[in-house]
Amino acid sequence: MNLTIARLALRALLGQKRGFVLLALPLVLVALAATVRALTGEPMSAGLVIVEVGLAVVVPLVALLAANGVLGPEIDDGSVVYLLSTPVSRYVVAASKWAAAACVSAMLSSGGLAAAALAGGVNSQWVLGSAVAGAIGAVLYTALFCLLSAATRHGMVAGLIYALVLERALASLLSGFRYLSVQAFTQRITESVAGIDLPLATIGLGYALIAALVVLVLGVGFAGWRLQRFQLRGDE
Repeated sequence: MNLTIARLALRALLGQKRGFVLLALPLVLVALAATVRALTGEPMSAGLVIVEVGLAVVVPLVALLAANGVLGPEIDDGSVVYLLSTPVSRYVVAASKWAAAACVSAMLSSGGLAAAALAGGVNSQWVLGSAVAGAIGAVLYTALFCLLSAATRHGMVAGLIYALVLERALASLLSGFRYLSVQAFTQRITESVAGIDLPLATIGLGYALIAALVVLVLGVGFAGWRLQRFQLRGDE
């Protein structure tokens, strides 16, 4: 990983309006949990905090914004050629940008889900599970969305379709889709680490770990390959 490229990617993420949007998403989740707790006077459902709102909506959106923020705009406007003119491996460039986006999205997602769990009044075990789920999900989603951002000019739209349409709609209609779902991988690994029961964590732990590794390697690797191809053809 190249620290200079990672630092520049972090600056691009946090130094623009995108940074306020990234921060706003976890805060909205915390405010929602606190509001529900205040209105009902009872502890908020842990499943609602982690799964229905946190993992299903907030974590993917944070990761999508972060991944597209470090890679998408440069490919769209062609400014990535200046970065590619440096004697740095394209795979190192992709890994550095992914690492920056993953760190930001993991911190915001993990902190946001844990804070929402606390605001919702759930027990400490579920607070830990929320933090773990937010971090794991953010890292995996960021790798996937880096792949989509590198693969198409419409990476934001493709990411939204995957997270909010395919995972939400197909997961409820086709039980087999959980074997292709980042959310399901995240839940299974979280269930093992935090010792909690999650609804989609019905796949094997070994499969979830291997699938998560595949998502990471394929996401970062394809982004590096795409950057290499971009330089050779010069057609973007």
